[in-house]
Amino acid sequence: MSVRFFIILVLGLVAMLALFGVLVATDTALSVWRQLADAPLWLQAAYVLVLALTSTVCVVLAWRWLRPARKTSTQSRVDHVTADSLHEDLVESAQAGVDVTAALAEIREQRRRKHAAEVHIAVFGEVSTGKSSLVNALLPDARVETDPRAGTTAAITRYRWTAESGDVVMITDLPGFNLEDDEQIIEEARRAHLVVFLCDADLTSTQMQQFRTLQKLSKPLILAINKMDRYDAAEAASIINRVSGQSGLPATDIVSIQTGGREQVVRLLSDGSETRQTRDRPADISALKQAIQRHLDGNLELMETLRDTAVLLLASEKLESAREQHRAQQAAALVSKYSKRAVVGAMVAVAPGSDLVIQGVLATRLVQALCQLYGVSVKEVQIESFVKLAGGKVRNLSAITMAIAGNALKAFPGLGTLTGGLLHAVAYGLIFDSLGRAAAQTLSSRGALRPYPAAQAFEELLSENLESGAGRFAQLALAQKTRPDAS
Repeated sequence: MSVRFFIILVLGLVAMLALFGVLVATDTALSVWRQLADAPLWLQAAYVLVLALTSTVCVVLAWRWLRPARKTSTQSRVDHVTADSLHEDLVESAQAGVDVTAALAEIREQRRRKHAAEVHIAVFGEVSTGKSSLVNALLPDARVETDPRAGTTAAITRYRWTAESGDVVMITDLPGFNLEDDEQIIEEARRAHLVVFLCDADLTSTQMQQFRTLQKLSKPLILAINKMDRYDAAEAASIINRVSGQSGLPATDIVSIQTGGREQVVRLLSDGSETRQTRDRPADISALKQAIQRHLDGNLELMETLRDTAVLLLASEKLESAREQHRAQQAAALVSKYSKRAVVGAMVAVAPGSDLVIQGVLATRLVQALCQLYGVSVKEVQIESFVKLAGGKVRNLSAITMAIAGNALKAFPGLGTLTGGLLHAVAYGLIFDSLGRAAAQTLSSRGALRPYPAAQAFEELLSENLESGAGRFAQLALAQKTRPDAS
């Protein structure tokens, strides 16, 4: 009963204080308003301007500090890539120790395809829409397996086809239907000159989502509607009009086809029983051939330019990915180096720096080194703010950190009484490891050091990795203690 009464009393006091604050603010506002009413117009305008500027600055600062983390877009960094700029980036990256193998492989494959004068067409479609049957219809001797029960394409396969114009066309059968889960599929579509999207009847929501993804590649796209022999002419025209409205494609790039293959037919007999038969379906893909030939005749130069640009972007993205991986490895090495220094320095520490004052210089140098690695210019005040905020997080976790450090050291027999220096060394190792990884994570994702989000990441990393990292830093601290020259 007394506890409830105390809670009610506290809530009542809080409510009274809040009401008092509102009354004071209202009285002040009314007083200022009355005075402004008698003031000159220029003073009123100046007062309103100051209020507006102050509010805007507060909102901007709050947004810069509190906005959620966002990943920098690799595409935005390579939008203006050219062959010359990519070559310079490759040379510079290779000299810096970056693995440029994937980017070079893209360029070599592009050159090989240009030298072979091949037109590459990627065929994309949901399972059982008839991709393999389409390849069979184009290339009767290709010996592609088809199955009426489900899709049979398990890997990317290519087939050579000679168009009526004499152009050598490579048909690429893309497996699967989820572009977000299989980067290899979308990459192959980007390398192609033209993409054929195969479906049957209206586009489902899933098909439309995948189709929109392919449209973003900005290259010629043909929508082939399979199994249209099931409809009469009026129904087929209605379906094409609906699909054209859904997709935004011109009607000339939407074709009706029958890829053939086999289908299962269920027959109901007079006695009520059923029989299942598998029969061949005739193929008719003449409309698709004509659409492909139209693009080859009218847009081959444009398709070549679009393909070259797409491959350059793809190579540049792979180079940027390799750079990010290289930076991540270097960042991990920096964090490891400074964490070891923190362990060594903490062997003589008196207390596990609640605000990182004892090793503040070391923490500042670690963050400076990481900023230099990621090419981010940073002010001293930003680093100081981050370290100070991180120190506040350490205060909340200091008891847990020390307890886990002690448990890690107890795993090593023969230590006797645990000395403060060893405990502090393990604690500092954990702190610096999380501090460095939080800074690297923020620099990589934001392209800047944001003190508040970085401190939040530091707290999360420290909490998550206390037990897993304690044993590692305990071994390091003991190794330092047992060195012959250790004091």
